Amino acid sequence: MNSALHGLLLAGGKSSRMGCDKASMVFGDDGLTQAGRALRLLRQFCGPVYLSLREGQPVPAGGEGVPVLRDAPGGQGPLAGILAAFRQARGAAWLVMACDLPLVRPGVLARLVARYAEDPLLPFVAYASALDGLPEPLCAVYGPSAFPVLGRHAARGHFCPRRILREESVPLLALPEVDTGALTNVNTPQDVAGARIGAREVRVAWFGRLAEQRGLREESVATTAKTAGEFLREMSDRHRLGLDPGVVRVAVNDEFAPDAHPLQTGDRVVFLAPFAGG
Repeated sequence: MNSALHGLLLAGGKSSRMGCDKASMVFGDDGLTQAGRALRLLRQFCGPVYLSLREGQPVPAGGEGVPVLRDAPGGQGPLAGILAAFRQARGAAWLVMACDLPLVRPGVLARLVARYAEDPLLPFVAYASALDGLPEPLCAVYGPSAFPVLGRHAARGHFCPRRILREESVPLLALPEVDTGALTNVNTPQDVAGARIGAREVRVAWFGRLAEQRGLREESVATTAKTAGEFLREMSDRHRLGLDPGVVRVAVNDEFAPDAHPLQTGDRVVFLAPFAGG
């Protein structure tokens, strides 16, 4: 946790397309609401963490007891919440996250925080969208020097954070392959059905012919598979590895695992294919 970095969860939208409060919805199998999960993520990296809400909006489920910042006058949409944060602590850097990003994992935020730590004078640290290469301003770090920039744009009637980052020619980080879908917004019931909600991150070590097929020895993988057997079939299909569950053995954390062995975030998985002639 970095006490010099403040966290801000943007949850002030009206959720009109979802038909209910997105921040209070439970999407994954951990029982946490969107607000609860996102606040837990922010607390891993930030000292004080705040909840951004519009005027008169009730606190969403999972946000009880969290200090609330109401949207600032002179702004609209997410920008009103970000401006309110800087008026709360003008000299702070803010790790900002929207409440409708259920696929964000700790590693996504860690890369933002690490880049900002390399150069605390940066006004913005943000990712490029994996879809169109445009800035993703609602999972980003806003340094103290961002405040006057945002205020200048707001005074000109520019309230779209993405437009602001584009006009400021902000250098953008690339999402790693494992996280290309991490910044997918969930705004409608259809989005919920299509999202890989509840994904867990595991490490996969490759050996022998499988390492040659993959072209690497180890990688981090986001998966919704709940068991070792499901993960074996998922990886075989995803990379066309031709793994036969009848002969390939799976080891989880250096121990052979049956098909029904539950898979957890942080597990190290190895697929052991038979040697030629063996």
